[in-house]
Amino acid sequence: MKKIYNLQIDTATMPTEETVRSFTVKGDNDSEFIICVIQNDTIKYYDWVDKSFELGHNDRNNNLKVTMSSNNYSDVIKFPSGGGNYTIKLITSPGTEVQGSNKYVISKSITKETANSIVTFKAATTNTANYATFPTSTSTGGTTSVANFDFNWDIVNASTDAGGFGLRLTGEYALISDTGWYFTTTDTVNGAITSSTSVVIDDTTDITVGMIITGVSSGSLSGQPTILSINTETKTLTLNTAQTFADGITLTFKAYGSSVIKDAIGLDVTFTQYPIVTPTILTQNVRANVSSSTTVTLSDTHGVSGGNVVRYKGAGVNNSSTNLVTSVTPDPGGGDSDGLMVVQLAQTLTAGTVLTFNDIFKKINFVGNIVINSYPNANRTIYLDLDKLITVGAAS
Repeated sequence: MKKIYNLQIDTATMPTEETVRSFTVKGDNDSEFIICVIQNDTIKYYDWVDKSFELGHNDRNNNLKVTMSSNNYSDVIKFPSGGGNYTIKLITSPGTEVQGSNKYVISKSITKETANSIVTFKAATTNTANYATFPTSTSTGGTTSVANFDFNWDIVNASTDAGGFGLRLTGEYALISDTGWYFTTTDTVNGAITSSTSVVIDDTTDITVGMIITGVSSGSLSGQPTILSINTETKTLTLNTAQTFADGITLTFKAYGSSVIKDAIGLDVTFTQYPIVTPTILTQNVRANVSSSTTVTLSDTHGVSGGNVVRYKGAGVNNSSTNLVTSVTPDPGGGDSDGLMVVQLAQTLTAGTVLTFNDIFKKINFVGNIVINSYPNANRTIYLDLDKLITVGAAS
């Protein structure tokens, strides 16, 4: 009795685009079999001559009959664009059998995505009042698709009186190369815990080892709880620090860096190792003459921060010793052209003098490159954590 040993074909989910998959049958010389391919939930069969799926099992072209002339037989199947589920069946002919429990049939199943996934990249912060609208970059593809694209983002300080005190670059630019990016999701605690490193949640989908719990809907966090292990059967997370959680509260999880992101959602992404960060130099004009005073009126205070962290210079500025901006009042009189700052050294300045501010900006440009090696199986958003890179300015 001739033997068929296996049918080898990549059964990973296929993208929505037309896809060709090769297959190989391994068996004894002179073994015989038939292969047919069916689109599930339809009456469509693969025509091996036309290389397409057609309604009904109409003729012998729907059966690929093979007598092996060696120990390997290889061919390809062309799957059309669009989604669907497919079954490939190898059926032995008389005198041939499959080595295994089922001696007559080998069956393989493959799924084809109904639509491509969209991955959105955007900046994020907990200080939303200090920023204007964030730019985004998107990329669309199937799970096996690849992409390589640049992002060019202007991160802009809010122009409001409450949030327009500028942006300071205080983090490491290298974070933009990997660990500054994160995916986030939420889930619900299933059963209260007290001073425990084990917590049961409702669903472990999109949650993986290495993720951090960054927020709770009620109560508080102790330290920075990181997931050390997951029991998917019991939906139990083991954390590195003991926590006290009430039943039913919502936990916020973040996966920082490409490795943890991939483990969580299947997105295989690489961020450039050489991002370019270019802030726009901030200048403002003296609005009225200043005479031996630490109060300097400005035509616009947008982007200027108090708190004794910002330096400034300009014609006639007294910088004989430490001279930082102590406080900023954007709109003391209720008019759009109104604003002043209090500084450490008394100044005598002429109206119209241009002041240049160091270490504080209204706009910072980020340029980088993103490579997607494989897409997730659903739409996802990846965030650049601005709070790891930027400290927002304050009035004082």
